[in-house]
Amino acid sequence: MNIFLRKTEDRSRPNRRDFILQTGCAGLGITSLVNTLAQLKLTGAAAAQSGGSDYKALICLFFNGGNDSNNLLIPGGVAGSSARADYQSGRGVLAVPNSGFDFTPGAGNGYFNGSAITTDPVSSRITPLNGGSGTSAYDPLNRPGYTKNDMALHPGAYPLKTMFDAGDLAFIANVGTLVGTQQITRANFNTLPASTKPRQLFSHSDQQVQWQSSISDQPFVNGWGGRVADIVSGLNSGDLGVSVSIAGANSFQVGVSQQPYFMNSSGAITALSGFSGGSPSTVYGGALRNAALRPDFVNLSNPGASRYSPATALVEGSDPLLGTNYQNTTAGWRFRALEQIMSASHSSLFDGTYAETPMSARNTEGLVGTALSQTAAPNPTLDVHFNNWFPSGYGMTDLANQLRVVSRMIAGRSLLNNRRQIFFVQVGGWDTHTSQIPNANVNAGHYNLVNNVSRSVRAFKDAMVALGMWDSVMLFSASDFNRTFTPNKNDATGGSDHAWGGHSFVAGGAVKGGSIYGRFPDLTVNGGIDCTGNRGRWITNTKKNKKAAMIAKWFGCSDNQLSSVFPNLTRFMPDLSPSTLQARNLDFIDFTA
Repeated sequence: MNIFLRKTEDRSRPNRRDFILQTGCAGLGITSLVNTLAQLKLTGAAAAQSGGSDYKALICLFFNGGNDSNNLLIPGGVAGSSARADYQSGRGVLAVPNSGFDFTPGAGNGYFNGSAITTDPVSSRITPLNGGSGTSAYDPLNRPGYTKNDMALHPGAYPLKTMFDAGDLAFIANVGTLVGTQQITRANFNTLPASTKPRQLFSHSDQQVQWQSSISDQPFVNGWGGRVADIVSGLNSGDLGVSVSIAGANSFQVGVSQQPYFMNSSGAITALSGFSGGSPSTVYGGALRNAALRPDFVNLSNPGASRYSPATALVEGSDPLLGTNYQNTTAGWRFRALEQIMSASHSSLFDGTYAETPMSARNTEGLVGTALSQTAAPNPTLDVHFNNWFPSGYGMTDLANQLRVVSRMIAGRSLLNNRRQIFFVQVGGWDTHTSQIPNANVNAGHYNLVNNVSRSVRAFKDAMVALGMWDSVMLFSASDFNRTFTPNKNDATGGSDHAWGGHSFVAGGAVKGGSIYGRFPDLTVNGGIDCTGNRGRWITNTKKNKKAAMIAKWFGCSDNQLSSVFPNLTRFMPDLSPSTLQARNLDFIDFTA
């Protein structure tokens, strides 16, 4: 149907086998699962009664493989900055030189300046609004002037820098997985029991799941995006579920009652095979009399508008299917039988969930196709913004196409009848054990990855502004983990290895941008918050639950509902009150916007 499987296996990315194993863990706690399902349906119904016609969309941008965010958010080169001195001494061949933040783009790497593509000189330096001149809120351990409020982004992140300066994007420093039952320090890291630390801390697959589930001390059952979708699903009246993945199977969107709908980066909608053709030749034209109608699997005796019932009775005569929407052909009879199986009720929760998968796909493919048809390429309203940031000669990337599909879905939101939507997009290649630099080559290594992400996110932002929807969307980044601060080689083939806490960003109209939240790490190798050894694996200061809970609250979850989505949240902070958030430098969303 509409599930796209990868032909080659990359262990730094989710695959079909891992996904099935992970979701199968739900069967270990059937009683808990049923109770949770009932609870979330009740909370979803309560949300639906709250009224309103607002639309909000979350976009999870996942960097598969572990982004070296030490080279995304970087201390600048001001004299006397201890952070810059630590950066230069610890990064070695991976260091971005101070001179690299002010540069002139090459001919094939120009930037859109609002009216044209130019290669005028630019700078990726930033001055965070919440930095101050003395002790910065994001300085580690309250060390006065550690960063001197002089920071920069990777040169390839110049488009993100423009969003940061405009107040549309913020960074959250040193965020990662934590259990929360014991404070972890360098002194006790090796002696603490395993139960106090995230499971398989430096493992790709384990850390991806923990980021996407938000629970670091339990086997995987579902993702925090899926649990949020379960709660807000009552706000939607369309056939399309809350969650849509443009990048295949993921743990983030696995819910109890809500499961993701899968699309690809071309926006193609794949129908059931074997039922097309006919006269006229169209999808399902060989099986249906009116292929524009959709089946009603719930109201079998009284289908809704633009629907037909798979249970319409047969009649006598030469055409027993007369009066139904099925043609009197082999394909028509087969399709009728299939859709009747889909509409059958099941006493088993698992049987019902299994049957809902093809039923949901069948019910939504036409609806999604119609919504996308409003913005079919070429579409000047949306395409121009992606073309601005991916000019001729650079080439549109898969991530840019994924975000363009998201923008098309948001543009067609009125036809989907949904007030809440959660999208998942991803980009791989971040497992940079070798040849992470040279930074000067925009088409290679980490520079190419950052350049791609930065251009894609800025193009998406511009498309949302054009639609008048920037205040209604929130895009956030996540990755397996950060990477070691020290390189694994001292020549051009050097890269970095698996580490722990790292930096992420969040963007949207409601974001209090232009600031760095959380606490920027102490970059002292073989000391400070280097968890073990001398590689620069930072003990995270900010649990990912804090960031995720803030985003879920903006999306519509009440403080009480957040305890169901993030059961471990109170281990890390007592509440999400303004005073608590401000004290911890995590007040990164304007809830009045």
